[in-house]
Amino acid sequence: MKLIFAIILWLTNKAVSIILFVAILTALFTANTILQPIGQDLWNQVSGKDIQEAINRIGEDIKQLEINTNPQFKSGISRLNQDINLRIEAECTKEIPWYEFYRFDIRLQREANCELLRKEKAAYQQLEKEYIEREQQLRDLKAQLSQKQFQLEESEQQLDRIWKLLIINFQENWIYIFCTILLVLFASPLWKAWCFFGIAHFAERFAPIQLTDPVADGNIFYKNAEKTVSIRVDLFNPLYMRMDSMNQYDRNLTKRTRLFWRWSAPFISYASGLVELTEFTTKSTVEGGTVVLSPKKASDYITEVQLQQHPGIVMRPAFITGISGDIQLKTRWIWSFHSWLTGQHRYIIFYGTGKLYLEGNGGIYAMEVSPAKTSVESHLLIGFDSRLGYSTIRTETFWPYFRNKVSLIDNQLSGKGVFLRQAVAPTKKLTPLEKNFQFISNFTSIVGKFFGF
Repeated sequence: MKLIFAIILWLTNKAVSIILFVAILTALFTANTILQPIGQDLWNQVSGKDIQEAINRIGEDIKQLEINTNPQFKSGISRLNQDINLRIEAECTKEIPWYEFYRFDIRLQREANCELLRKEKAAYQQLEKEYIEREQQLRDLKAQLSQKQFQLEESEQQLDRIWKLLIINFQENWIYIFCTILLVLFASPLWKAWCFFGIAHFAERFAPIQLTDPVADGNIFYKNAEKTVSIRVDLFNPLYMRMDSMNQYDRNLTKRTRLFWRWSAPFISYASGLVELTEFTTKSTVEGGTVVLSPKKASDYITEVQLQQHPGIVMRPAFITGISGDIQLKTRWIWSFHSWLTGQHRYIIFYGTGKLYLEGNGGIYAMEVSPAKTSVESHLLIGFDSRLGYSTIRTETFWPYFRNKVSLIDNQLSGKGVFLRQAVAPTKKLTPLEKNFQFISNFTSIVGKFFGF
């Protein structure tokens, strides 16, 4: 039942991520498609561009109509109408003499000529009608042109009033505008100065975070980082490891897939990548087996950290590649000033008896804390003994922080114990698409750090 619930939870998480991604893209493209035409139309209306285009279009129509709409053309049509009327009156209304009543050919010729004259008259009348329609259309266009020219003048006057209003407002408020521009230009330096000399300055005044009793019993042992690590698996020490880290194992071991490292903490297991692990066990009480781990990247190394009845080691689970023995997990929520500075309020603690296999860039080193306290860069620290006092301290010099060479604060450890750090923080080259959506990655990183991942 737990397995089914975990699968459903995983599928739901993936579906929600895809839906959110599609929704963000849809909102961006929809906003660009809708707002850009609205803004363009608004500017065209304010600047009078639409009115000017309408005036130009009406002017072209008027020029075309004026070619065939002039007094000479009208007088020519009137003269032709008068001529055709005289010809019809002379040729079609006069009676044929009585003594030529037998001349049917003359009668037929006369009727044909009259029919042609009447058709010619109808054509001239049609031309006159079309001319009158063009005259009316020309008058309408000229009226529209006058109206558009009046609107253009009003638009120009309105634009001139807006410009004068802007000038007046600038003259009255230029000091505030100038200060706003300076604030925008120097916002980043001012913010850095405020963070360095203001907020981070108070870090040393707050007591360090103490996650467990500093005098609690427990031992921790560690080995040097290596490219390959051989792990002994027996009946009492099963091994849980990431699927892509194993490259060799003895065939007498039983291997199966484990969805979550801890069913009691499925969200921590999923967020830290401790899911879909390969579990190695043996049923024999006398015979064990060996599993060989190798790092996923050529620049990574693997370190073995052994706990013996240890009260806990604070660890970022993403660096864990394998777990052996009776290792347990607990979390603590801290709302100290140091937690607010680092953005981490939940601390994940691994305790008990067993071994942790850690993978880090350039190697992971376990180092003793100096009696005078030890400071380490935050992106290099991956874990520390929970019996140590954990606090933050401001970067010693302002200029490296201002130039983005170092972070604002470093982690500071005090007490007796060890901390784990990697040699070099890995850097990832972003593609152009990833750079465009880097804010999403930054947001998820902030949320992950808040929960201790």
